[in-house]
This record gives sequence, C-alpha cells and structure tokens, in this order.
Amino acid sequence: MFNTTHILYMVISAILSVALFVVLSIKVKRLTTKELILKISAISTVAIHFSSLWVDFFENGEATIESNMLFPIHPCNICMWLLLIVAFYKKREGIVYKTISEFTFWAGTVCGSIGILLNENFASNPTLADYDVLKGFLSHSTMIFGCIYLLVGGFVKIRATNTISVAIGLCGFVVDGAIINALYSIFDLPPCNSMYLQEVPFAQMPWLNTVVIGVIAVLVTFLISALHEIINLPIEERWYSIIKSKATTKEKKS
Repeated sequence: MFNTTHILYMVISAILSVALFVVLSIKVKRLTTKELILKISAISTVAIHFSSLWVDFFENGEATIESNMLFPIHPCNICMWLLLIVAFYKKREGIVYKTISEFTFWAGTVCGSIGILLNENFASNPTLADYDVLKGFLSHSTMIFGCIYLLVGGFVKIRATNTISVAIGLCGFVVDGAIINALYSIFDLPPCNSMYLQEVPFAQMPWLNTVVIGVIAVLVTFLISALHEIINLPIEERWYSIIKSKATTKEKKS
C-alpha cells in the first residue's frame, strides 16, 4: 500500500475530479443537466462495482459473486445504493430526501476516500493490472465524485443540521450490520463483520470500534458544518440563532 501506483492513482483521480467540479460548476446551470450528471455518476458506480462478473465470465467462462454484491456489508456498499436512490429521488423538498442526501454526501465522501486510501484488495495485491483491484478504485472514485457533486450541484447545503442526518444514517449502518451479521449466523456462515460490528476495522487500534467511530463522525460533522455557518452565513441564519428564535417564538405563544 502507498506505493507509486497507489499514490499516482489518488493524485490523478483527485486532480481530474477537482477539474471536473470547476468546469461543471461554471458551465452547468440547468437542474435537469445537474440531475443527469448525478445519475450518470450513481449508475456508473453500481455498474463498475458489478462489472467484474462480466469480466470474469468472459475470461474464465464463469464468475463468482462476492458477498458484498449480494449484501451491503461495508459502509461504501450502502453509500453506493444511497447515491443511486438520491439521484433518482423525485420529491426533493421532503425530510426523507434531505436526510438521505445529506448523509450520502458526508458518509459517501468520507467512506469512499477511506476505501481508496486504505483499500484492502490493493494491500493484498498492489497492482492495477488486476481488474478486481482496479474496479474497486474506479467505483470508489465515481462514488466520491457523485457524493461531492451533491454539494457542488446544489442538491445539499452544509448546515449544522446535517449532524442529525449523519446520526440517523449511522444508526442505519448499525441496523444494517446487525441484520446481515445475524443472517450469517443463522445460516451458519463464517462471520462477515458487517459494518465492523464484530471486529474493529484496524487491529492496531482496538479502541477505535464502531461506537467511537460514530461519535467522532457526528462531532466532526457538527464542528465542520458549524464552522462553515460562522464563516459563510449571517448571524441570524446560524444554527444557534435559529434555535434561539424558535425558543423565543414558543415563549411568546405560551
């Protein structure tokens, strides 16, 4: 891991993504075009994720379905499907869309970045000549692009209230992991450690379990979004002013 190939991929992927974001933010103004870009990113992510089935079949005459193709075992698996849902979700004004899209932006960007930075497949086989390794990188890149485009395209806004969406989404991660781990146990299959509920993700850091990661994620989301409000929003639009205003209104009514 972190050999020349790995570093070059991350640098090139980051440069291309930033360049595309700059061009798209300047050139693309129509909502329908923005929606199309989001849909292409989401569909590409899913297609690349499953593409190894066709590659393996045409190379070997058969293909093995990986467990994470059948079940959302890892956080990135869930983020991939959430991105697809958000891309095709029609009612963009409701609380459901707001919660899913905000969580997808934060979780998809972070989880996708970690998936490239600490890619387990690449660690065990450090080459992009292996298609399974390559498609893992590419699908993470397209997912990260789509998740960040939610912000660039104006589908989500960074606000302190994003913290609520992240907290809800992380609870969803835990529920998903518990269900999948239970299914594996019921059918007497080797543990899959879905959502890292059974074992910590990094053996060298045993204290960094799912609960600690979740708490850190919620705190970091709040700190970044609250700081963003302080820098970019007038005081009356910041989270604490809104809470104060609502409390004052409630007192007057009572």
